[in-house]
Amino acid sequence: MLQQNILDQLKQFIETVSSGHTNPQLLTKPSLIKLALGFLDELPATRDIVFDYFGILAEIGVQLYVSPEMMDQKTGMPVSQIKQGGNRQQQLRAEEYESFNMVKTSLQNLVWKGPPAWSPLIANWSLELVAKLSDKYTQRRMTITASCNYWLECSAMHGLLTLINSCFRKLSNTEAESCVETMLNAFHRYPMTFDWIVARLGGCFPYKIIMQILQCGIKRFVEDYRCHLDSEAGILDYMTSCHEQQLCAAFREMLKDGLSPKKPLDVAIVPFLLITTNYSDAILQSLVNVFIEIFTDDMCDAIVQKAPLWLSNKMFADMQPSLNNAVLRLNQHGAKLLLMVSSMAEKYVWCQDFLDSSMQELEQWVLNMRNFPLLADLAFEETKYMLWKSCLSTNLLEQQTAVRLLLVVSSQHPHIYYQTISQLLRKSYAQHPSTIGALMRLLGGQSGVLNFPSITKGFKMALEDITLQEQVNNRLPMEPGTPTEAYNTFYNLNMLAKMQKKNHFPHVKPQLLTQSLNECLPKIIQILDCTIQKLVLKMDKDAAERSAEKFKLQQANNNNNNNNHDMYNSNDVIKRPKLEESDVTNVTLESQDAARMRLAHLIVDLLNNIEAGARSNVLRTPLVLKLAVLSVKYFFVGLTEQTVIRRAAAAHRSYALLQRQCTARKIARTVCLRELVESALFYHGHLLGQLEEYELDELKIPEQELLILQNLHTSSGTNSNRSVLHSGIIGRGLRPVLPTNNQSCDAEKQALYLKALNACCTDLDKPNNVEGYSLVSLTLVELVSTDVMYNGLPFPDEEFTRVTMERDMQIRRAFITSPVLWAVLGLIATHRPALCYSSVLLRALCATCLHHWRGKNVNKYQPTAVNDELMLCTKKLLQLLAMSQLIPPPLANLHTIIEHFEAPEIAVLLRECIWNYLKDHVPSPALFHVDNNGLHWRNTSQAKVAPQYVDTLRQLMQKKLNKLGPHYHQMFIMSDLHVANPIPIPAATIAEPTTAIAKTSIEVVELD
Repeated sequence: MLQQNILDQLKQFIETVSSGHTNPQLLTKPSLIKLALGFLDELPATRDIVFDYFGILAEIGVQLYVSPEMMDQKTGMPVSQIKQGGNRQQQLRAEEYESFNMVKTSLQNLVWKGPPAWSPLIANWSLELVAKLSDKYTQRRMTITASCNYWLECSAMHGLLTLINSCFRKLSNTEAESCVETMLNAFHRYPMTFDWIVARLGGCFPYKIIMQILQCGIKRFVEDYRCHLDSEAGILDYMTSCHEQQLCAAFREMLKDGLSPKKPLDVAIVPFLLITTNYSDAILQSLVNVFIEIFTDDMCDAIVQKAPLWLSNKMFADMQPSLNNAVLRLNQHGAKLLLMVSSMAEKYVWCQDFLDSSMQELEQWVLNMRNFPLLADLAFEETKYMLWKSCLSTNLLEQQTAVRLLLVVSSQHPHIYYQTISQLLRKSYAQHPSTIGALMRLLGGQSGVLNFPSITKGFKMALEDITLQEQVNNRLPMEPGTPTEAYNTFYNLNMLAKMQKKNHFPHVKPQLLTQSLNECLPKIIQILDCTIQKLVLKMDKDAAERSAEKFKLQQANNNNNNNNHDMYNSNDVIKRPKLEESDVTNVTLESQDAARMRLAHLIVDLLNNIEAGARSNVLRTPLVLKLAVLSVKYFFVGLTEQTVIRRAAAAHRSYALLQRQCTARKIARTVCLRELVESALFYHGHLLGQLEEYELDELKIPEQELLILQNLHTSSGTNSNRSVLHSGIIGRGLRPVLPTNNQSCDAEKQALYLKALNACCTDLDKPNNVEGYSLVSLTLVELVSTDVMYNGLPFPDEEFTRVTMERDMQIRRAFITSPVLWAVLGLIATHRPALCYSSVLLRALCATCLHHWRGKNVNKYQPTAVNDELMLCTKKLLQLLAMSQLIPPPLANLHTIIEHFEAPEIAVLLRECIWNYLKDHVPSPALFHVDNNGLHWRNTSQAKVAPQYVDTLRQLMQKKLNKLGPHYHQMFIMSDLHVANPIPIPAATIAEPTTAIAKTSIEVVELD
């Protein structure tokens, strides 16, 4: 009875389904669906009829989905999403639309809980049904992504795909192979409408599906090389988003077969893959990732060997233009690929062609301001460092390719341009000079691009980094002799500046480099300041150590106690030096000082090359003053160089820097001259032969042992009004005697110093201007003379010298301890009338010499040595007065014969001849007149000197005619004849010797 009932239900079911094609509402009744589902359990033989019915239900749902009446006219949304808010007609048919959901739920339970045989059956049925429905109801061609979004909104199609996915999870390997074959067969039958299904379901078997799709595509490509591979490429592109690893694995296997072909189809693999990349950027990116991963040098030779086989394919032979822009479509490894090609371009012509075409198109896109994926790859940090490394390559094609890529990305990312300039500036190009071409090309910028970044910020970035390195000594340990980044930077900047000066820098606009570096002048001066300060500290430290050694030696000699303990050590035992103060440490410090010295030379060279401080450059006053001070400090630092050639080179650098500043700005001249004079007298006099005076602190006498404190103990009581002589050694014994300077001032360093003064004083616009020398004269008076009173030009009565005796002695002592003062006065004397402003110094020297010669009358038998300090001082004084024309002939020749007179005679000559003449003829600029060449000159040959100034000299010389006969004839007889019969001299003839004297005056180094 039960079987008869089921058969009746089956008969009724068949009749209803057969007659219900025109009545969807009848077929979608839930009772009928439940009945059909029951047949699957009770009558398995009816499954074909039941599955056909289920197919009809799915088709009804698809028909309603694509029907215009079931779409919202405003939003275009399907009925499944608007059934709650749609019109009445849509709400009535919503049940028909979603009728397949009951079937999907039941079949899904059957797959998960039923026998395993149901899974492949339902999977194959669902695949066939989805393929037919998609092909039948697809109205227009869409992309895979759009097709997925469109069909997955359909309830029936979504349910079928869910069923297929559930079935795939329950399949065995053999069953899975069969289903994949079924799916691919459907893809062959419906390639235009089934691709989205393959792409959507490919995630269940990604590697298998990808390999099968690739194999299918290769077969089609071999059969017809003009075939369209949109479906295959679309599937691969869709699967790339979630299954990129499987796609790369498939590409890896295929490339191995393509580069080592064993089957006929393998020859077409590489052309097929390259053509497929034209359809999708994602496929191209994955293929490039795999290629870069497996690429070796041997592979390049294999590519060259197999290229003729690939070129036999006409499609591949014509696709080179499409390959040229392939690099522009890469989000990753694009720059790396171009660098790989550029490294092989010298060996293979096709690499060079590909590189040229790709770079031209890339630059064209930049000029057209178009965006492209490669730009993002170029902006990555890893890519940036890789390009910097390639910029230092000896392969010129690779180097220039890296530079062009950096210029391309710099147009959109200016900070990369600045960082690249900073990075390349700090590299050393000593081993491979050709690699500096990358820096030169980079500074030229990208031609044709509007608002391209300026090179100034790149320079500032590099200089800022160097400033931090120089100020904070936290650099990584380096091998001795390795150039620092600061050295490399200024060496490269010097080279670039010299090349632009010689017009050998075609990539950069004229004067652009110089202008940019002048804008960076504050940073450069800051680095120079830091470097010079360290060198000055080292120089002062060395000078202090040498002074301490001399002091200890002199102290021991004065006390005649060489065997006693060292007064600086509390213990008698001489301690060994600590192990930390090793020779290695000293060598390291010396190498650092040598490196700083080289850096200072390079910075000053750069300042000269860019003409820093010139009148055309606008500088703030603090910067002008700082540059002037640093220029003088550099000059003195340069005097510490070990060889004559190095000292001369450093001095000439400073001359150019000083002269340019002093000519451009008066304030710079004032500062430079003052710094030069002050440093020579007070700070760095040891470089110019200055004698060392020991201060009280250097005696290191404890405060409680000072004599003034010892006397306080006996200043009270019955003996308070008496003097008490203490026995023993007071303090540390005898005060060290000031050592005599046996050797004269270093003539070489003195000459360099005088040339530095002359460079500051010389005015290029007005060659005969003596304003600078007058400023030096006034500065000497200010620094040497300790009293602001009685500093006028006139010489007072000889009795008045008693008032200024102390001041005069201090001035005389300054000339003893600083012999360079004589040389400076000699330089001033040759540029008349500048020495007139130093009248107070001349007066002090003359007064002290006069009193000292008088003092020698006490012992008439005391001989006077030729090299005696008093004799030398007197001769130099007379020579200065003669050179400056402050005394006329025959007094001007007195310095040549003064050594032949006795001490009383010299005292008389200084008082009667020199002092009285200067008292009556005030050393003033009014004594000189200006000739046609602008030179100051005093023509003393046309005016006879009054007898009271020369009679004393005449009488003393007459007493010693046997020694001074020739001098007497020249000084008196010839001069009298010349005055009696003057020979007219044309003005032009007078001008010539004055000019010659002015030109040769710079060569005066030391007074004899």
